[in-house]
Amino acid sequence: KSKLTITVLNGSGMAGAAGKMKSTLENAGYVVSNTGNADSYDYEETVVNIKATRKNYLPELLRDLKATYTIGSTSANFTGSTDAEVIVGKE
Repeated sequence: KSKLTITVLNGSGMAGAAGKMKSTLENAGYVVSNTGNADSYDYEETVVNIKATRKNYLPELLRDLKATYTIGSTSANFTGSTDAEVIVGKE
């Protein structure tokens, strides 16, 4: 898990949502390299995007998140600067 770098974005509009997700992921052993705001605040559920070359981490990442978050969709077509991106939804 420590080999996977993740960007966390707040897609809910609730203050502190990205920070809470960052703590959840880091406590599970992942590396969160940065946090910020998503392109909008209308995400109803959490979205997980991961690079195709790292998709073998997706099942474990989803398991770690499902205890606390509702996963709306996933994609293995991420092209950002980190290995994965998690957008926190309102749920």
